[in-house]
Amino acid sequence: MIPTGISEADYRLSVRAAVLYYQQGLTQSEIGEKLGYSRVKISRVLAMARDQGILEIRVKVPVGWHLELEAELTKLYGLRDVVVVSADQSGRSIESVLAEGAAGWLADHLKAGMRVALGIGRTMAHLPERFRLDQPVDCSFVEMIGAAYTSDWARFDVTSKMAELAGGTREALRAPGFVTDPDLGALLGKEPSVVEALERARESDVIIQSVGPANTSAILFQYGVLTADDLEDLRQRGAVGDALGYYFDLEGNRVPSRTDSNLVGVGLEDLRDVPWSVVVAGGSEKVQPIIGGLHGGYFNVLVTDDVTARELVTAAGGEAA
Repeated sequence: MIPTGISEADYRLSVRAAVLYYQQGLTQSEIGEKLGYSRVKISRVLAMARDQGILEIRVKVPVGWHLELEAELTKLYGLRDVVVVSADQSGRSIESVLAEGAAGWLADHLKAGMRVALGIGRTMAHLPERFRLDQPVDCSFVEMIGAAYTSDWARFDVTSKMAELAGGTREALRAPGFVTDPDLGALLGKEPSVVEALERARESDVIIQSVGPANTSAILFQYGVLTADDLEDLRQRGAVGDALGYYFDLEGNRVPSRTDSNLVGVGLEDLRDVPWSVVVAGGSEKVQPIIGGLHGGYFNVLVTDDVTARELVTAAGGEAA
Protein backbone atom coordinates (compact mmCIF):
# COMPACT_ATOMS: atom_id res chain seq x y z
CA MET A 1 0.00 0.00 0.00
CA ILE A 2 1.29 3.45 -0.95
CA PRO A 3 1.54 5.79 2.08
CA THR A 4 -0.84 8.74 2.27
CA GLY A 5 0.50 11.96 0.80
CA ILE A 6 2.90 10.31 -1.67
CA SER A 7 2.07 9.97 -5.35
CA GLU A 8 2.33 6.57 -6.97
CA ALA A 9 4.88 7.98 -9.41
CA ASP A 10 7.17 9.24 -6.62
CA TYR A 11 6.75 6.01 -4.68
CA ARG A 12 7.66 3.94 -7.73
CA LEU A 13 10.62 6.22 -8.48
CA SER A 14 11.92 5.93 -4.92
CA VAL A 15 11.84 2.14 -5.15
CA ARG A 16 13.67 2.12 -8.50
CA ALA A 17 16.25 4.63 -7.26
CA ALA A 18 16.86 2.65 -4.08
CA VAL A 19 17.51 -0.54 -6.06
CA LEU A 20 19.92 1.23 -8.42
CA TYR A 21 21.73 3.07 -5.61
CA TYR A 22 22.02 0.39 -2.93
CA GLN A 23 21.97 -2.85 -4.94
CA GLN A 24 23.65 -1.87 -8.19
CA GLY A 25 25.99 0.77 -6.76
CA LEU A 26 25.15 3.61 -9.13
CA THR A 27 25.77 7.19 -8.03
CA GLN A 28 22.88 9.63 -7.68
CA SER A 29 24.03 11.44 -10.84
CA GLU A 30 24.16 8.16 -12.78
CA ILE A 31 20.67 7.24 -11.58
CA GLY A 32 19.33 10.65 -12.60
CA GLU A 33 20.86 10.30 -16.04
CA LYS A 34 19.53 6.76 -16.43
CA LEU A 35 15.99 7.62 -15.32
CA GLY A 36 15.85 11.16 -16.71
CA TYR A 37 15.77 13.13 -13.44
CA SER A 38 18.08 15.63 -11.74
CA ARG A 39 20.49 14.51 -9.02
CA VAL A 40 18.54 16.67 -6.54
CA LYS A 41 15.34 14.78 -7.39
CA ILE A 42 17.06 11.42 -6.94
CA SER A 43 18.49 12.55 -3.59
CA ARG A 44 14.99 13.52 -2.47
CA VAL A 45 13.37 10.22 -3.42
CA LEU A 46 16.18 8.24 -1.78
CA ALA A 47 15.52 10.17 1.43
CA MET A 48 11.82 9.33 0.96
CA ALA A 49 12.72 5.65 0.61
CA ARG A 50 14.42 5.74 4.01
CA ASP A 51 11.70 7.79 5.69
CA GLN A 52 8.84 5.64 4.41
CA GLY A 53 10.45 2.31 5.25
CA ILE A 54 10.92 1.33 1.60
CA LEU A 55 14.59 1.01 2.40
CA GLU A 56 15.86 -0.49 5.67
CA ILE A 57 19.54 -0.02 6.41
CA ARG A 58 21.12 -2.41 8.89
CA VAL A 59 24.65 -2.18 10.20
CA LYS A 60 26.05 -5.48 11.40
CA VAL A 61 28.14 -4.62 14.46
CA PRO A 62 30.73 -7.29 15.36
CA VAL A 63 30.27 -9.14 18.64
CA GLY A 64 32.12 -7.38 21.46
CA TRP A 65 31.73 -3.91 19.99
CA HIS A 66 29.72 -1.42 22.05
CA LEU A 67 29.06 1.47 19.69
CA GLU A 68 25.78 2.51 21.31
CA LEU A 69 27.38 2.68 24.75
CA GLU A 70 30.27 4.69 23.32
CA ALA A 71 27.88 7.15 21.68
CA GLU A 72 25.79 7.49 24.84
CA LEU A 73 28.82 8.15 27.06
CA THR A 74 30.19 10.66 24.56
CA LYS A 75 26.91 12.59 24.69
CA LEU A 76 26.28 12.36 28.44
CA TYR A 77 29.76 13.42 29.53
CA GLY A 78 30.69 15.70 26.63
CA LEU A 79 33.71 13.61 25.67
CA ARG A 80 35.83 13.80 22.56
CA ASP A 81 36.03 10.02 22.20
CA VAL A 82 35.09 6.82 24.03
CA VAL A 83 36.28 3.21 23.70
CA VAL A 84 34.26 0.48 25.43
CA VAL A 85 35.74 -3.02 25.57
CA SER A 86 34.09 -6.22 26.76
CA ALA A 87 34.86 -7.01 30.40
CA ASP A 88 34.51 -10.78 29.96
CA GLN A 89 37.64 -11.84 28.09
CA SER A 90 38.05 -15.52 28.97
CA GLY A 91 39.88 -15.06 32.24
CA ARG A 92 42.06 -12.11 31.25
CA SER A 93 42.47 -9.42 33.88
CA ILE A 94 40.44 -6.24 33.53
CA GLU A 95 43.71 -4.28 33.47
CA SER A 96 44.95 -6.24 30.46
CA VAL A 97 41.65 -5.84 28.60
CA LEU A 98 41.55 -2.08 29.24
CA ALA A 99 45.18 -1.70 28.20
CA GLU A 100 44.37 -3.40 24.91
CA GLY A 101 41.60 -0.88 24.30
CA ALA A 102 43.94 2.01 25.08
CA ALA A 103 46.71 0.53 22.90
CA GLY A 104 44.31 0.23 19.97
CA TRP A 105 43.11 3.80 20.43
CA LEU A 106 46.68 5.11 20.53
CA ALA A 107 47.73 3.10 17.48
CA ASP A 108 44.83 4.63 15.52
CA HIS A 109 45.67 8.21 16.57
CA LEU A 110 49.47 8.22 16.70
CA LYS A 111 51.13 10.41 14.07
CA ALA A 112 54.68 11.49 13.30
CA GLY A 113 55.83 14.35 15.48
CA MET A 114 53.39 13.61 18.29
CA ARG A 115 54.40 13.74 21.92
CA VAL A 116 52.67 11.18 24.19
CA ALA A 117 52.89 11.45 27.99
CA LEU A 118 52.25 8.32 30.01
CA GLY A 119 51.07 7.89 33.58
CA ILE A 120 51.82 4.99 35.89
CA GLY A 121 49.67 2.27 37.39
CA ARG A 122 48.61 -1.34 37.21
CA THR A 123 46.57 -0.84 34.03
CA MET A 124 49.25 1.25 32.34
CA ALA A 125 51.80 -1.47 33.08
CA HIS A 126 50.01 -3.71 30.56
CA LEU A 127 50.09 -1.16 27.74
CA PRO A 128 53.33 -2.35 26.08
CA GLU A 129 51.99 -5.91 25.98
CA ARG A 130 49.10 -4.82 23.76
CA PHE A 131 50.59 -2.00 21.69
CA ARG A 132 51.51 -2.75 18.08
CA LEU A 133 51.98 -0.62 14.96
CA ASP A 134 52.07 -1.63 11.30
CA GLN A 135 55.11 0.58 10.78
CA PRO A 136 57.36 2.80 12.94
CA VAL A 137 56.19 6.31 13.83
CA ASP A 138 58.67 9.09 14.57
CA CYS A 139 57.15 10.30 17.86
CA SER A 140 58.14 10.92 21.47
CA PHE A 141 57.01 9.24 24.67
CA VAL A 142 57.34 11.50 27.68
CA GLU A 143 57.50 10.87 31.41
CA MET A 144 55.14 13.20 33.28
CA ILE A 145 55.74 11.75 36.74
CA GLY A 146 59.13 11.35 38.42
CA ALA A 147 60.95 8.05 38.68
CA ALA A 148 60.49 5.12 41.02
CA TYR A 149 60.47 5.52 44.74
CA THR A 150 60.16 1.80 45.59
CA SER A 151 62.30 -1.16 44.61
CA ASP A 152 59.80 -2.70 42.15
CA TRP A 153 58.40 0.50 40.70
CA ALA A 154 60.26 -0.20 37.46
CA ARG A 155 57.44 -2.50 36.34
CA PHE A 156 55.24 0.59 36.06
CA ASP A 157 57.79 2.46 33.93
CA VAL A 158 56.45 1.86 30.42
CA THR A 159 57.78 4.95 28.64
CA SER A 160 60.96 3.32 27.31
CA LYS A 161 59.10 0.19 26.21
CA MET A 162 56.46 2.19 24.34
CA ALA A 163 59.07 4.34 22.62
CA GLU A 164 60.90 1.23 21.45
CA LEU A 165 57.72 -0.43 20.19
CA ALA A 166 56.68 2.69 18.27
CA GLY A 167 60.11 3.31 16.81
CA GLY A 168 60.18 6.69 18.54
CA THR A 169 62.18 8.32 21.32
CA ARG A 170 61.86 8.62 25.08
CA GLU A 171 62.01 11.90 26.97
CA ALA A 172 62.91 11.25 30.61
CA LEU A 173 62.02 13.20 33.74
CA ARG A 174 65.18 12.81 35.80
CA ALA A 175 63.75 13.30 39.27
CA PRO A 176 62.08 11.13 41.91
CA GLY A 177 58.32 10.91 41.70
CA PHE A 178 57.95 11.40 45.43
CA VAL A 179 60.17 12.94 48.08
CA THR A 180 59.70 12.74 51.85
CA ASP A 181 60.48 16.43 52.37
CA PRO A 182 57.91 18.80 50.83
CA ASP A 183 60.50 21.60 50.77
CA LEU A 184 62.71 19.39 48.62
CA GLY A 185 59.75 18.75 46.34
CA ALA A 186 59.34 22.50 45.86
CA LEU A 187 63.06 22.91 45.13
CA LEU A 188 63.06 20.06 42.59
CA GLY A 189 60.09 21.70 40.90
CA LYS A 190 62.31 24.73 40.24
CA GLU A 191 65.32 22.77 38.98
CA PRO A 192 65.85 23.84 35.31
CA SER A 193 66.09 20.30 33.94
CA VAL A 194 62.91 19.29 35.80
CA VAL A 195 61.09 22.46 34.71
CA GLU A 196 62.02 21.77 31.09
CA ALA A 197 60.93 18.12 31.27
CA LEU A 198 57.58 19.01 32.86
CA GLU A 199 56.95 21.70 30.25
CA ARG A 200 57.53 19.12 27.51
CA ALA A 201 55.02 16.84 29.23
CA ARG A 202 52.46 19.66 29.50
CA GLU A 203 52.86 20.33 25.77
CA SER A 204 52.05 16.72 24.87
CA ASP A 205 49.46 15.96 22.22
CA VAL A 206 48.24 12.93 24.18
CA ILE A 207 48.28 12.01 27.85
CA ILE A 208 47.25 8.49 28.86
CA GLN A 209 46.76 7.43 32.46
CA SER A 210 44.37 5.80 34.88
CA VAL A 211 42.61 6.90 38.06
CA GLY A 212 42.62 5.33 41.50
CA PRO A 213 40.03 5.12 44.28
CA ALA A 214 40.41 6.71 47.71
CA ASN A 215 40.88 3.38 49.47
CA THR A 216 43.60 0.93 50.41
CA SER A 217 43.92 -0.37 46.84
CA ALA A 218 45.48 2.97 45.86
CA ILE A 219 49.08 2.63 44.70
CA LEU A 220 50.20 5.47 46.97
CA PHE A 221 48.86 3.50 49.94
CA GLN A 222 50.24 0.17 48.75
CA TYR A 223 53.73 1.66 48.62
CA GLY A 224 53.53 3.43 51.96
CA VAL A 225 53.21 7.00 50.71
CA LEU A 226 49.72 7.45 52.15
CA THR A 227 48.58 6.02 55.47
CA ALA A 228 45.16 4.66 56.42
CA ASP A 229 44.59 7.86 58.37
CA ASP A 230 45.44 9.90 55.27
CA LEU A 231 42.86 8.01 53.24
CA GLU A 232 40.20 8.37 55.91
CA ASP A 233 40.85 12.10 56.10
CA LEU A 234 40.59 12.40 52.31
CA ARG A 235 37.31 10.51 52.23
CA GLN A 236 35.91 12.62 55.08
CA ARG A 237 36.60 15.68 52.95
CA GLY A 238 34.83 14.18 49.94
CA ALA A 239 37.66 12.63 47.94
CA VAL A 240 36.57 9.81 45.64
CA GLY A 241 39.75 9.20 43.67
CA ASP A 242 43.03 10.50 42.31
CA ALA A 243 44.92 11.08 39.10
CA LEU A 244 48.68 11.64 39.13
CA GLY A 245 48.53 11.30 42.92
CA TYR A 246 46.24 14.32 43.36
CA TYR A 247 42.79 13.76 44.83
CA PHE A 248 39.39 15.14 43.78
CA ASP A 249 35.75 14.83 44.78
CA LEU A 250 32.74 13.61 42.76
CA GLU A 251 32.35 17.03 41.14
CA GLY A 252 35.99 17.10 40.12
CA ASN A 253 37.11 19.66 42.70
CA ARG A 254 40.62 19.23 44.10
CA VAL A 255 40.82 17.80 47.61
CA PRO A 256 44.19 18.82 49.07
CA SER A 257 46.31 15.98 50.42
CA ARG A 258 49.18 15.95 52.89
CA THR A 259 51.42 14.57 50.13
CA ASP A 260 50.64 17.10 47.36
CA SER A 261 53.88 19.02 47.88
CA ASN A 262 55.88 15.78 47.93
CA LEU A 263 54.94 14.82 44.38
CA VAL A 264 57.12 15.66 41.38
CA GLY A 265 55.20 15.69 38.12
CA VAL A 266 52.62 17.57 36.11
CA GLY A 267 49.59 18.86 37.99
CA LEU A 268 45.99 17.77 37.82
CA GLU A 269 44.88 21.04 36.21
CA ASP A 270 47.45 20.59 33.42
CA LEU A 271 45.34 17.74 32.04
CA ARG A 272 42.64 20.18 30.92
CA ASP A 273 44.97 21.77 28.37
CA VAL A 274 45.98 18.60 26.52
CA PRO A 275 44.29 17.94 23.14
CA TRP A 276 43.77 14.26 23.96
CA SER A 277 43.63 13.50 27.69
CA VAL A 278 42.84 9.79 27.98
CA VAL A 279 41.70 7.99 31.13
CA VAL A 280 41.88 4.19 31.10
CA ALA A 281 39.89 2.69 33.97
CA GLY A 282 37.22 0.12 34.78
CA GLY A 283 35.67 -1.86 37.60
CA SER A 284 33.10 -0.91 40.22
CA GLU A 285 35.58 0.87 42.50
CA LYS A 286 36.66 3.10 39.60
CA VAL A 287 33.16 4.39 38.76
CA GLN A 288 33.23 7.35 41.14
CA PRO A 289 36.86 8.27 40.35
CA ILE A 290 36.00 8.25 36.64
CA ILE A 291 32.91 10.42 37.19
CA GLY A 292 34.86 12.87 39.34
CA GLY A 293 37.64 13.08 36.77
CA LEU A 294 35.20 13.66 33.92
CA HIS A 295 33.24 16.27 35.89
CA GLY A 296 36.52 18.05 36.61
CA GLY A 297 37.34 18.18 32.90
CA TYR A 298 40.63 16.38 33.45
CA PHE A 299 39.91 13.87 30.66
CA ASN A 300 38.21 14.12 27.28
CA VAL A 301 38.72 10.50 26.19
CA LEU A 302 37.51 7.47 28.14
CA VAL A 303 38.60 3.84 27.74
CA THR A 304 36.53 1.52 29.93
CA ASP A 305 34.70 -1.81 29.96
CA ASP A 306 31.05 -2.43 29.14
CA VAL A 307 29.99 -3.15 32.74
CA THR A 308 31.53 0.08 34.01
CA ALA A 309 30.18 1.94 30.97
CA ARG A 310 26.61 0.98 31.86
CA GLU A 311 27.12 2.15 35.45
CA LEU A 312 28.44 5.47 34.15
CA VAL A 313 25.45 5.88 31.82
CA THR A 314 23.01 5.15 34.66
CA ALA A 315 24.83 7.55 36.99
CA ALA A 316 24.40 10.32 34.42
CA GLY A 317 20.69 9.64 34.03
CA GLY A 318 20.94 7.91 30.68
CA GLU A 319 19.65 4.57 29.51
CA ALA A 320 22.28 1.85 29.19
CA ALA A 321 22.06 -0.24 26.03
